[in-house]
Amino acid sequence: MAYDVRTQPGGFALAQARRRFRLAWLGSGLFLTCFVAVLALSFTDRLLAILVSALLLVATASLRPAAERYLDDQLHWAEGGAAERAVGETLDELRREGWYLLHDVEALGGGNVDHIAAGPGGVFLIETKLRSYRNEQLGKAKRQAKLLHDELGDCWVTPIICLHRRQGNPFEHKDVWIVPHAHLLDWLRNQHNKTVPFETLARFAERL
Repeated sequence: MAYDVRTQPGGFALAQARRRFRLAWLGSGLFLTCFVAVLALSFTDRLLAILVSALLLVATASLRPAAERYLDDQLHWAEGGAAERAVGETLDELRREGWYLLHDVEALGGGNVDHIAAGPGGVFLIETKLRSYRNEQLGKAKRQAKLLHDELGDCWVTPIICLHRRQGNPFEHKDVWIVPHAHLLDWLRNQHNKTVPFETLARFAERL
């Protein structure tokens, strides 16, 4: 199925956040239902109500670490999706300058790529993070850039990690450029790599 040009940046991460939010509400509702059931039971069988209450307390204590991790993950997905959307909206400003932009691409090696930007300065694969990154994320960005290079042919694809909430100047780390959000557009405009024809990019999008 061809890439949908209406795809919004951050859609995958925000969808994950919404799914986790719904499951969290479902779990809360289930717990509340059990609490109401115990309360009703206390009027008919106090001893059984005490036993069930004790079991609920043990279960709550046991599940609390997992629940906290789940909620942390939900927050991470929500913040990550918002960052991707903000970076994508910034990148879309380049369309007026003849750049070609793809957001939320899910076809490269079975993974998800936040943004692909191609313009006068070359072709760039951009992953968005909030404030920091891990070494394995550098490796992932390079692998995805290599896959995109293989798809497009004779052009260098520069891997970038864009840090949404970090200040400072762009720098290179293990062949991946680390670019704060505030510097992203100027940095891209100042690059001078070989680009690819629009037709090549369009054919690539049709294969996604």
